[in-house]
Amino acid sequence: MQIQRLYLDEKDLKIIRILSKDCRESFMSIGSAIGMTSKSVKARVDRMISTGVIEKFVLKVNPVALGYGIGCMLIVREHTANMDDIINRLNLVGDVSIHSKCMGGISTFCLAIKEGHEDKLKLLLDSLKPASVRIMFTSKLSHSSSASTSTLPSSNMSKRYELTETDLRIIKCLISNPRMEMNDIARETSISGRTVNRRLTKLKDDNVLKFFILCNPVHTVGYIQFALVVNTLDRSSYHQIVGHIYEQLGENILFQLPVTDPDNVLTFLLFSQDIFAADGILKKVESFDGVKRVELFVLTDTTSYDEWVLREIDKKLNIPITRHNEELGPLLEISG
Repeated sequence: MQIQRLYLDEKDLKIIRILSKDCRESFMSIGSAIGMTSKSVKARVDRMISTGVIEKFVLKVNPVALGYGIGCMLIVREHTANMDDIINRLNLVGDVSIHSKCMGGISTFCLAIKEGHEDKLKLLLDSLKPASVRIMFTSKLSHSSSASTSTLPSSNMSKRYELTETDLRIIKCLISNPRMEMNDIARETSISGRTVNRRLTKLKDDNVLKFFILCNPVHTVGYIQFALVVNTLDRSSYHQIVGHIYEQLGENILFQLPVTDPDNVLTFLLFSQDIFAADGILKKVESFDGVKRVELFVLTDTTSYDEWVLREIDKKLNIPITRHNEELGPLLEISG
């Protein structure tokens, strides 16, 4: 069976950018922003779904709200390693939230870890062989905002947030369908529509929830997807660098990977028309004050995992579970 190919144009890319910032945006609001009718926007979105460009609508929950205290990013050279085995071993220490495969046998993992388990991650590295860890960053997940202004996205919650039973039921409902209508959420959870709207707005405003999309790099014909991993010199450089990236590269950005970035690491997913444009973006970011190093990875596939979120929600709702996390230790940065 021949795969249908869709060559993206600028309108498609604008729709993708908006949905990448918030996949719950209505077709009407998207149309108003880019000068199209809601019917035309829906037709394009439906076409991008049917051709595999839009692979998945995603809801991510800030791990701090679920009791996690450590964020970790690993960049791994796979060699001949079994990927399922690598993910299973990482899940012994924490929970993999996002896994991206990249050209050249490289994989990146975002991992949420409960405090007290960091030392076990260090011990785990040898057990990943024949895969080798090229770079690993770990950092405490803060309750304070990482963004200097309200216009910039934050990887952390603005304050400590205790999820209510109502919140947990709404989140569990949305994980299966992040674009579910308010009335459908209300009916499924037996919560009033007004309460659903109020709680969901607060969860988004407090950066507990992030809604975005996964685009399949195989099907984004005419553009390449790539990730930039930016290691800052110190925390004081973070806001300035984020500002420069959004100011100078805003048209290329799909989204800033949510919730699990360490304080000294920024991860962005971007589009460019070719590898030469991507290389120019890399060089530009490398020139920003406060940047220690920048890694560029051309993506071939990205997977988002929800099982751990559902498990933690069930635990908080007192639904019996079988898995438990163990105790954790110090922060580390390994590079090779």
